[in-house]
Amino acid sequence: MYQVGIKNTFRASHFLVGDFAEETLPHEHEYTVEWICSTNVLDENGFSVDIALMEEELQRLVDRIQGRLLNDLPFFKDRQVSVENMAHYIHTALARALGERSPAMESILESRIRIWESDTAWAAYVHS
Repeated sequence: MYQVGIKNTFRASHFLVGDFAEETLPHEHEYTVEWICSTNVLDENGFSVDIALMEEELQRLVDRIQGRLLNDLPFFKDRQVSVENMAHYIHTALARALGERSPAMESILESRIRIWESDTAWAAYVHS
């Protein structure tokens, strides 16, 4: 199996809904996003997934959410803005964008988004 991955960072705010003490107030994190794709095949250029294309799509997404209050995004209308749900949101957006630009999406066996909200805490969403 082949794997390629990229990462990027962004700053954004969120708050939790419920009994979570100070976490219910808007607060900001410096997030690190990792995107890892796995395939069993390489294309005619010897690539599993075009890393440059992955970087472009992740940067586009980061540019859209940089500095935003994530709770305001439609995806989170009926969802907690947890790191787990953020990983799901980012995966959904990136898979859609990559699928529109590259036939490689068909060969991806697993796509994983890992979001670090601190140096020691992360959550992931894995689609296979």
